[in-house]
Amino acid sequence: MIEQQGILLFGRTGYGKSSIANMLIQGDIYQNNNAFTISDGARRETLNIHTRCTEKYQVFDIVGLGEPLSHLVSHKNAVNKIRDYFSKCKVTLNHIFYVQKKVKITDDDKKMFKLFKEIFEWAEKNIVIIITNSKPEWIEKNLETISEDLGKYPIISVDFPFTDEDEVDIIAYIYRNKRAQSLQRLENKLLELRYKSIKLEVLSSTQMTERNVSKVVSIVPIVGSVYQLISSGVYYALEKPNNAKERLIDGTAGLALDIYYGYSSYWSE
Repeated sequence: MIEQQGILLFGRTGYGKSSIANMLIQGDIYQNNNAFTISDGARRETLNIHTRCTEKYQVFDIVGLGEPLSHLVSHKNAVNKIRDYFSKCKVTLNHIFYVQKKVKITDDDKKMFKLFKEIFEWAEKNIVIIITNSKPEWIEKNLETISEDLGKYPIISVDFPFTDEDEVDIIAYIYRNKRAQSLQRLENKLLELRYKSIKLEVLSSTQMTERNVSKVVSIVPIVGSVYQLISSGVYYALEKPNNAKERLIDGTAGLALDIYYGYSSYWSE
C-alpha cells in the first residue's frame, strides 16, 4: 500500500507553486478545470490556502507572498493567513517545498526564504528547494551559488512549460512530454530523500505577537522568568512541545540567575 505523502508549497507569487501542485495531483496542467488555479501572468490567483488529495499526495498550495498592500491579499496578511492556518492544522507533512524561480536570487528572495524558515522553524529537516523553469544541468552548474544564498538543502529542478491554446499540436505534444518527464524526475528525487512525515508546529499571528512581548517581559527579574514558565505550560496544552520546551529552558535558567543574583546582592550588603 502506498503511503500518502504530505507536501506544502511556499514561495513568492508567480514562481510556479500552483503548476507544481497541479502536476502532483492531476499529472498535468490543463487549459481549464485545474485542481489549483494558475495565474495568467497578469493576475495572481492564489488568494487563499488550497489543498487537494490523491492516493499518493496531499498537497497544500498556499497564498502567494510578496504582494503590496494594495493587493487583495498583501504580503503581511498572507503571512498571517499562513501562520493562523497551519497553527491549527493537524496534518502531517513529508516535504516542505520552497519554490524559487530560475532567476538571479535577489535580496528580497533571501528575505523570503528567511521568513519561510521562521514560520516553519521546527520543520527544517524536511525542507526541499524547488527551482522552476530549470533543468538538472542548470542546478548542477549553479549549485554553489544557490547553496550560498539559500542554504544547503536538497535542490530539485522542475520544468512544466504551459501550452497556450493557439499552440500547434506538435508543440503541445513536446511540452506535454517535457512536463511528464520533469514530474517523473521530481517524484524519483522525493523517493530518494525518504523523508519521514512530521507534524507541523507553527505559531499563529497572535502567538507571534505574544512571543515578541515575552522577549520584553523576560528582561524583568523574577516576573520574566515566571512568565516564561507559565507560558511553557500553555504551549504544552496547545500541543506545541518545541515552543513549550524552549520557554521552559528560558524560564528555568532565568529563575536560577534571578535567585543567584538576589542572594549575591543580599550577602554583599
